Amino acid sequence: MVPERLARGASFALVLLLTVQLAVWGAFLVPLRVGGVPVPLGLPLALATVPLCRAGGAVLGRRAGAVVPMVLWVAVALVLSAQRREGDLIVTGSALGLAFLTLGLLGAAFAVGSWRPVPPPAGVSTDLGPGAPRTAECGVRGGRPAR
Repeated sequence: MVPERLARGASFALVLLLTVQLAVWGAFLVPLRVGGVPVPLGLPLALATVPLCRAGGAVLGRRAGAVVPMVLWVAVALVLSAQRREGDLIVTGSALGLAFLTLGLLGAAFAVGSWRPVPPPAGVSTDLGPGAPRTAECGVRGGRPAR
């Protein structure tokens, strides 16, 4: 059971790392201009919160796994949208900056709100050790023992 817990923890850490990376990359791509024309490459990266939150929920098997990437993305994006004492500002208050923040938050909220646990395939044990919550048990169908 320890290797499964370790794999689950490593997978969730990877989801969180990708969340931080996409929030930072998206924030730095918000002010991107080519020839003076704004290029909204940060907006698709903001919508990447949807699969990240769903992946977090799938890895942990509960809604809290979907909430943590959302909170982390919002925290990183808000830190990058605050002006520093030196005057540095990454996510500006422009239409693209506000769209980046709005799409990221709404996408993550949608993913968290629509997340549903996926039942394990037949024959797969969900035993994570003593004291762990059980979502399904082998040989149990509809809450009653199989006959």
